Amino acid sequence: MTGRRLALLGIAALPLIAAGCATPGAPSAPLPAGAEPSRWAGRFAVTMIDTGAGAREERTSGRFVLESVPGGTLLELRSPFGQTVATASLQAGRAELLTAEGRRFEADSAEALTEQVLGWPMPVGDLPRWLRGRLERPTESSDGRPVAGNEHGWAIRFEDWGSHGPVRLSLAWPDRPAATDRKVRLKLIVDDVS
Repeated sequence: MTGRRLALLGIAALPLIAAGCATPGAPSAPLPAGAEPSRWAGRFAVTMIDTGAGAREERTSGRFVLESVPGGTLLELRSPFGQTVATASLQAGRAELLTAEGRRFEADSAEALTEQVLGWPMPVGDLPRWLRGRLERPTESSDGRPVAGNEHGWAIRFEDWGSHGPVRLSLAWPDRPAATDRKVRLKLIVDDVS
């Protein structure tokens, strides 16, 4: 796997973080009324655009499982064919990414880890909150539902909702396009929530 391909998969891996026992898209028991989701499975698509010298655009896609656990977040990224590509964890002030090839990356925070692996920080710990439909200062629809917001340099947009939160999200980095020659666009489609 090339370094660029690893970086693209890492982009998707770091926002998502998973438990190896879960199968993306596998139906789960319905959430009890009022229960808060802690596990999301679905699909992702990432586009990375470099507009500087040697401009290029790269895309990748696959499946994810993200689990919010006490004190942390877990993620597993899989190829479109189901092979595990990377797993990541954020717990007790430590962030770790392990690739299918056995390469391990560690840092004191998710932001430091993503800076090390990808070249920019990503607020991985905020993803479960975003998947629950919560933003710090959202723009709201006429029915009071959050639609979009900007946090930690990312523009977040909820494009479709299900009974337990957003089921289609668009994330764009940076939230102010003139800030850098590199741009990342991440689409998440949630197929299962529990």
